[in-house]
Amino acid sequence: MDERTAGKLDGIGQQDHSLTREYRIFGPPGTGKTTHVANHVRHAVDRFGPNSVLVTSFSRATAAELASRGVLLDHDRIGTLHSHCYHALGKPAIAEVHVDGWNCRNPRLAISPTSRQTKLDGEDAAEDMAGEHRTGDGLLQQLNRCRALMLPLSAWPAAVTEFSAKWSQYKNANGLLDFCDLIEVSLRDVPVAPHSPRVIVADEAQDLTPMLAKLVRKCGAHTDHFVLAGDDDQLVYSWTGATPEVLLEPSIPDNHVIFLEESYRIPRAVHVVADKLIRQVNRRLDKKYEPRPAAGVVYRLSQGGYRSPEYSILKTAEQHINQGKSILFLASCSYMLRPIIAVLRKNGIPFHNPYRKANGFWNQLRLTSRACAARRVFSLLGAHPGWGGEQRPWTYGELLSWTEWLPKDRVLRPAASERLRSAHANLSAPSSVLAEVFEQGALDSLLEAQNRGYADLLHWWRLGVCSEFRKRTAFPAEVAVRRGPNGLVEEPSVVVGTIHSVKGAQADVVYLFPDLSKAGDAQYHRLGPERDAVLRVFYVGATRARETLYICSVESAMAVRI
Repeated sequence: MDERTAGKLDGIGQQDHSLTREYRIFGPPGTGKTTHVANHVRHAVDRFGPNSVLVTSFSRATAAELASRGVLLDHDRIGTLHSHCYHALGKPAIAEVHVDGWNCRNPRLAISPTSRQTKLDGEDAAEDMAGEHRTGDGLLQQLNRCRALMLPLSAWPAAVTEFSAKWSQYKNANGLLDFCDLIEVSLRDVPVAPHSPRVIVADEAQDLTPMLAKLVRKCGAHTDHFVLAGDDDQLVYSWTGATPEVLLEPSIPDNHVIFLEESYRIPRAVHVVADKLIRQVNRRLDKKYEPRPAAGVVYRLSQGGYRSPEYSILKTAEQHINQGKSILFLASCSYMLRPIIAVLRKNGIPFHNPYRKANGFWNQLRLTSRACAARRVFSLLGAHPGWGGEQRPWTYGELLSWTEWLPKDRVLRPAASERLRSAHANLSAPSSVLAEVFEQGALDSLLEAQNRGYADLLHWWRLGVCSEFRKRTAFPAEVAVRRGPNGLVEEPSVVVGTIHSVKGAQADVVYLFPDLSKAGDAQYHRLGPERDAVLRVFYVGATRARETLYICSVESAMAVRI
């Protein structure tokens, strides 16, 4: 970083505020934007105190990343704008969570129920680019977009206007606010930001809608200063109403604007591809952006698309995994990830998506749920010396976990589950308890398998599991056999997800599927903002790569040219 940029970063909050208190940090991919934002938050905390700074981002995962950089803020000072508003308004009942009554009265306009916390944390399930929705979901999304763009009612489609009238009536009758109401009501009724901060920092600001940006600027007017940090080229939530104008307008003094110019992530070869892609966008701020010195590699696969990843893609991916590299598999729509997930499962390759923890399909090895198959395999093998420690007794909780899927006759004694539930879950179960739980023949075969090794113990358990659960055990069992038991608890080196879901992430190796849905392809072939939105998404996907980018083969004509 040159001295001029460093000086401007140090000068945030120190300039003349007679025209505006707003500052902007433009951070292209890998330029250290989050690091510089975290540094400024620390300086603001030192200057004004730990309770005087409010940090917000489009997702809680991104906001939490700041906390991991040693920023000492209370958890209620870091979160999404929706979350801050939800608490400022006294935690109202949320309409999208309570849709049973609506769906009963309006079956043709049914809305999928939403987890309140998932939505407040920014883990929006409806993030596929131009994805398909139920009628009610689609109309609600259109309504929220019209409101987020602050369009006059006369500009709304007729179907959205009609839906809005019914939806408002339902909310009012039941004392509910929807997620868009959280922002609208706060903009109207909340005079200052929660906790009356002296400094507000909005990270990932390119994904703010006009309504969200207006709220930030309204609250920012009551602070010493506020910062919008983002990159218009990385705007991927246009379907919510986010527009590049939020970061580009209104104009502010030059000494209030900082450009980070050098990437610490993107090598030269990847930069060439990404730069060519983003320069096709019409509405953007042209900015200096340099790659890191490393050459990097870009491969264009002639075989191996999202429908057929088993051979060329799997072979190279396993080589990278064996070399200790991290990998991202990225697509524009979640259904395109199903084949690669099937291949990873079949081959016992652990994967996850730490940016969408609520998505169980992308996080099949999570151990947070006691009922999941991975947790039961973990409980079975955790007491075995093959785990890497000494032989130890199972706890009562572990025994209950892995025996619950065994048949109640021939294997388990009557009331075995009740016996295990009656004891404290964390207490070690003496060996005598096994005789109270298992029929004699089953106990003998269990102990024999356990003595042979953890793989035999796992094989014994899988053969005995009730047929309706057997398929669910396949993946964690395959991971444990191929990778060793620790493969269940170590953080996977492979991440799968839509490009939207991993914005902010990076990996040594990225596999990018260029394919589009029918709706996405129609969007791509229109001129103007809709095409720009598609190009930005794939620019974000390509710029996740630290070393190697694979542009996978296309499965049809519906694809972006990269």
